[in-house]
Amino acid sequence: MNFNTHLERNKLAVISALSSDKSILIGEFIIILKNVSSLLETNNFNFWIDELQSTDYSEIPMTRHAVVDTQKSWNKYDSSRTTFGNILLDTCEKLFTYWQEDDLCSTQGQFYYYKDKNTNLVFKESVFGCIEYLDRAMDICAEPRFGIALVSDLHGVVVVNNLY
Repeated sequence: MNFNTHLERNKLAVISALSSDKSILIGEFIIILKNVSSLLETNNFNFWIDELQSTDYSEIPMTRHAVVDTQKSWNKYDSSRTTFGNILLDTCEKLFTYWQEDDLCSTQGQFYYYKDKNTNLVFKESVFGCIEYLDRAMDICAEPRFGIALVSDLHGVVVVNNLY
């Protein structure tokens, strides 16, 4: 089986997972991320693998909008060795971090919600690297350990609607 066939199988696995219930979707994504990590010989997916494996699926703040948006994108996507990894990383951020379509930074980049695991402080980061703290300024002396902002984290700092 050639490389492109492996990519196409992983693409079909993503599309299939996106049609599943939340718990199944997350379990399937862990497998897909591990497979693609091995196929592309990269560690770029380790953050998402670790976060998904260590977090109860009910705490991952998925929205229906994100699922529908990524389904459309993957159905149109032509698998390519040069873009597959980045598209999958973008998909993970859209699916597994809370975001609102109209929550943009000054350069019109979409914000996604994360937290510092040392302090549990929630912040949002745009695709252009702009950061806004939602609780209070992080302690810059401590080495941050970043993770996704969980459903329970978000209820205290933002109005969370339409979770999957």
